[in-house]
Amino acid sequence: MLSNKPLDQFKEIPEIDRQRIVEFNQESFDQLLTFVDIVPENAFDLGFIQSNFAKDRDAIIQALINHPDCQDMQFEIWDFPDSDMRFLMDEILKVLPTVEVQADKKLIFIVRGVENAIGMTGEYPPMLVDFNWVRDAYPVKVPHLMLFCLPDYAITRVANFAPDFWAWNSGTFVFKTPANTRDDAISQTLDASKGISNCEVPEKQERIDLLKRLLIEYTPSNGREQTHEDLKTRIRVLNDLAIAYRSRSEYSTATYYLKQALDLVKDDEDFISLKANTLYQLGWIQDDWGNPKEAIAFYQQSLEVEEKIGNVQGKAATLHNLAIIYANQGDVEKAIAFYQQSLEVEEKIGNVQGKAATLHNLAIIYANQGDVEKAIAFYQQSLELKEKIGNVQGKAATLHQLAGIYGNQGDVEKAIAFYQQSLELKEKIGNV
Repeated sequence: MLSNKPLDQFKEIPEIDRQRIVEFNQESFDQLLTFVDIVPENAFDLGFIQSNFAKDRDAIIQALINHPDCQDMQFEIWDFPDSDMRFLMDEILKVLPTVEVQADKKLIFIVRGVENAIGMTGEYPPMLVDFNWVRDAYPVKVPHLMLFCLPDYAITRVANFAPDFWAWNSGTFVFKTPANTRDDAISQTLDASKGISNCEVPEKQERIDLLKRLLIEYTPSNGREQTHEDLKTRIRVLNDLAIAYRSRSEYSTATYYLKQALDLVKDDEDFISLKANTLYQLGWIQDDWGNPKEAIAFYQQSLEVEEKIGNVQGKAATLHNLAIIYANQGDVEKAIAFYQQSLEVEEKIGNVQGKAATLHNLAIIYANQGDVEKAIAFYQQSLELKEKIGNVQGKAATLHQLAGIYGNQGDVEKAIAFYQQSLELKEKIGNV
């Protein structure tokens, strides 16, 4: 039992998982045990526990606290997860007076979460600048052993951007990630049935954090030999991170990750399908970002690759998106041409949902052009397909559009009928 951290704040890790991480890193764990033992009581010292996944990090901490050799030690665990935090010492001085020191026990502080403020990119994060400025205050204000739990990139950045503070370091204990930890993270992110863009905000952030940990793990700088399969996983992680940030409208960050993925795929034939997807995602982001010219260029590149590898489903989606861009630019001729090409592919592969969406969009174009007869025909075809596949939300939208057309034509009876049908469906699905 952890006496120094409420269980609602510190998730208890099963003993089997604690044993697994220790056995996989027995030498590092033994060195850590020795370190906490030899540091004098009431004397400042600094150490770093390097672990790339939160689950493993917590397992290491709990294994340390529960070890028989540590029964005469009092561990206090501090979490500082705020990504905007600049002055760690100020935060420590706020919580330090609340610590109830146990008699006859060596006090040891474990610090977690500061990797969020350290960040993965950029020079001289404000927190690390402050580390250097207040370096000499630590032995005076915190005369005890401090253990920072950080992923490998954060430790590297401390050494590079806070060299004076880093000079206090008396030991860095590197814990390698067991295969089951990586496999669990992949199953929760890359292999998850629900796409990250469809997740609720807390779940999305949790999966982003996991993806970032995976990215660290599959980046060669962490010392692991990179296999072909590792590189493939790394590219998939970069793509999923980009999708996540695009869903949050953080287009610059999304583009940053996709450009990395594109550099990695290069012209490797084994990764050609990943290349097509990366180019497609870049096109989508540029379109969302308000850069149609750049979006078209990426979509065209994606289309070339999709045609080369015979990815007809990807080809249909790319043609559809190109049509949307040209329609938004008022280039009706090109928009219709791309929609028609997309429609042909969707019919060929039996993509009923895609076909319904394309027919709906074609109807919008013809309605805007004043070709009411064609618009109604395309809406009716779209409506039939949506009924066939049970797309209630899409059906409601098409009925609404049909009602608008008949209303503009002066056919009030038909307009009301379609509006009523649309309204009933919206109420059914809770579309307020």
